[in-house]
Amino acid sequence: MNEAKLSANRLLISIVYYSGSGHTAEMAQAVAKGVASASRVSVAQHRIRDEDFKGSRWLNEEVLKQLDDSDAIILGSPTYMGSVSAQLKAFMDATSSRCPQRKWVDKVAAAFTVSAHPSGDKLNMLVTCSVFAMQHGMIWVGVADVSNLGIFFGASGCAIDEPPSEMPSTEDKLTGELLGRRVARLTRRLCK
Repeated sequence: MNEAKLSANRLLISIVYYSGSGHTAEMAQAVAKGVASASRVSVAQHRIRDEDFKGSRWLNEEVLKQLDDSDAIILGSPTYMGSVSAQLKAFMDATSSRCPQRKWVDKVAAAFTVSAHPSGDKLNMLVTCSVFAMQHGMIWVGVADVSNLGIFFGASGCAIDEPPSEMPSTEDKLTGELLGRRVARLTRRLCK
């Protein structure tokens, strides 16, 4: 277990995400802000980058070990063609050896996404992440408070690369922040 976590008696919530244009990174920051607002909780973020791969295979064992030590894992990706990005999918596939070892059983899980359209098949992306979490034996958490786009399975945002607009919107980022806060609150409750 992470020594910093033990010495501070804090929970660790990790956010792993891919962001192609930066919009999903903005949502990740909002989710992290929500997590960090909880007491006795640390947040670690990992933005998936080319250096994490050799060819199309995930090779960053350090991130996987951090997730083994985490109490909750929040996934993020743009919705590409109605699903997760190839980068997040490669990460998910790389965790398959942990599944039979049941390393992530009872960890809290959640997800967030951004796409160019208000729907954009975001729900399918979030369901893909939830099935992944369930295969690991994790506990899925959705949005409970506010959902600007009417999606409660996870936090979602809308972003189009056309000025002048703030993308994702303040409301979408608030949904991400509330998801992070809820994950932190429920993780604290489950890890008493």
